[in-house]
Amino acid sequence: MRSPQRLVVDPSQIQEQVVTLTPAQAHYLHHVLRLKPTDPLWILDGHGHRWQAQLGGDRTTVQLLDAHCGHSELATEIILCLALLKTVTFEQVLQQATELGVRQIIPIRTARSLLQPSANKYQRWRRILQEAAEQSERLYVPTITDPLTVPAMVEVAPQGYIGSLRATTLFADYLAGMNFNAPIAVAIGPEGGWTTPELDLVLSAGWQEFSLGRRTLRAVTAAIATLSLLSHYSEQHHPTM
Repeated sequence: MRSPQRLVVDPSQIQEQVVTLTPAQAHYLHHVLRLKPTDPLWILDGHGHRWQAQLGGDRTTVQLLDAHCGHSELATEIILCLALLKTVTFEQVLQQATELGVRQIIPIRTARSLLQPSANKYQRWRRILQEAAEQSERLYVPTITDPLTVPAMVEVAPQGYIGSLRATTLFADYLAGMNFNAPIAVAIGPEGGWTTPELDLVLSAGWQEFSLGRRTLRAVTAAIATLSLLSHYSEQHHPTM
């Protein structure tokens, strides 16, 4: 038997255990994947719900069968505050951050940001997040907000950690003292790094600065290294959802 395919739908598409497919979704299931009614299929609403499902005979609907809770989510809500990077780099982080369990992504406008996103960019980014959530069997599709300034960033969570080239404390050294029952925000700066005024502002708000070692990392590497540590520690020490 083939492994189940996964499709994220908008909750508004679900009425009385029937999913009305969009034309693009119907084309994907029937013509790209070439699914048959007997093939296994999971439907997710991106908000924590998952169902075993079956294609309808009319090719425009899916019948929901059994609901399943699943255990693919981290117990901790991780918020990634990510400086607006070059498009390819930013999109790579979106995909991998989703796979590592991030629940929310907040683009940050910094003094050295390189990207000014358009409405079309946001549509593409949401598709990337959805596809990565389907691939990694997430129950939640991470949300992505409008860009925030650095001063607004420090208000998103009660505990925050910011990567800094001048920091002397390794990120791993903070893990044992983190409160994994509350949202945790981590901030990764642009390729040129945070400016001194930006760092001073964030630290004065109570955030902690961290290092990832002696080497200077690209922003995408720093983001994935940080999230990998958080995800691993959460999985190891806290029950999954």
